[in-house]
Amino acid sequence: MGKLKITLFLLLFLILLILALPFLVPVNLFAQPVLDLGKRITHGQFEAQNVRIEYYPAPALVLENVTLAKEGAEIERLVVPANLRNVMAWGESLQGLRIEGGRFSTDFATHLHQRLKPEPGAPRLAALTLERTSLIRGKEEIGPVNGELRFGASGELTELYVTDNSGQLELQVQPGSAPGQFAMQLNATGWELPLGHPVKFDFLRLKGVAGDQGLDVTEIRGDLYGGVVTGSAKLAWGEQGWQLSGDVRGSGIQAEPFSKVFSPTTYATGRLESEARFVYQGTDYHNLFDHPGVDATVLVRDGMLHNFDLVTPLKSSTPVTYSRGGQTRFDAASAKVAIRDTLVQFSNAKVDGGKFSASGYLAIRDGKKLDGAVQARLASGPISVSNQIRIAGELATPEFRTGAAYRPRQEDTAPTPTPEP
Repeated sequence: MGKLKITLFLLLFLILLILALPFLVPVNLFAQPVLDLGKRITHGQFEAQNVRIEYYPAPALVLENVTLAKEGAEIERLVVPANLRNVMAWGESLQGLRIEGGRFSTDFATHLHQRLKPEPGAPRLAALTLERTSLIRGKEEIGPVNGELRFGASGELTELYVTDNSGQLELQVQPGSAPGQFAMQLNATGWELPLGHPVKFDFLRLKGVAGDQGLDVTEIRGDLYGGVVTGSAKLAWGEQGWQLSGDVRGSGIQAEPFSKVFSPTTYATGRLESEARFVYQGTDYHNLFDHPGVDATVLVRDGMLHNFDLVTPLKSSTPVTYSRGGQTRFDAASAKVAIRDTLVQFSNAKVDGGKFSASGYLAIRDGKKLDGAVQARLASGPISVSNQIRIAGELATPEFRTGAAYRPRQEDTAPTPTPEP
């Protein structure tokens, strides 16, 4: 029993000695071998202004202000855990590495899988964590984001995985079949679009191929307010700035939660179908969505306009102004919609409610001020009433101004007698 304790003690002492050896030897003695190892892994320049040892929260070798390529890649801190697996397999494999404050040029990033391509005699990398990492394009900085570089069994780079702090966004980037191309997929759960209005997708998936000059989104698939959105898009960047364009189609969307995003008081119910073509332009990705350009056709079935009463004005025989309130039921409502910056225009708008019908236009200007006109008609048997309604006020408090309703005389609506033969 005593010999067993001595053996276990010696084994434990040997393990602790192996783990502590890097910290018992002056840093300068193994700083250069570490830098040489970095050059073998990255196949190029690898310099660090400072190499030191940290003991908290766990023993680690830390390289500070690392340069991998002139004007190409800079890292504030590269942390190499001094754990048993790394110490025992030094020169063969490294695990648990962490990059903090990395800044990579687009050219360096697009060739990263080639720079980290494993070669005989070079250590294999396992997962490499990214913290506060940014992509540099000219004078623009995209990020910072957190993520992970993942490697295959042979040490080849297989995937870049990026997520946001909320966990709602997941971006996967994989080397493509052609040089300079990458397959990309974005998954978003419970995500609000960054378009100035909190339109929220239950789930959104974007799949496409990225290159030096942009991203071709071949598939858009989203679940939005009980309906489905599909489409495609292209994102291009260059010296002239950024441009996002594409086509989307939506069907079966609940109109009430969607329209309440724009106004909680004036909204529509029913099921919405739409087709839209959009173009967004900006000097960089930060202001890409500041100037929208959208052209769409919208159809809502079996619903109601709330806080938007187009029927009551037909009951007046004298000019009058009605304020907010009331409802307009419809079987179908359709319009062409054009959005330019803060201006929203509804043209060729039609509302069909059986005995009630209306057509006209409406503009929502800066400050959500309304400006429009509607020709409304209510028919019941031989009685028909029509009126021209001017729409003003604001989206939350619309106003309807009418002239005297036109009521055809009885003789105007009576059938013309058929001449006797």
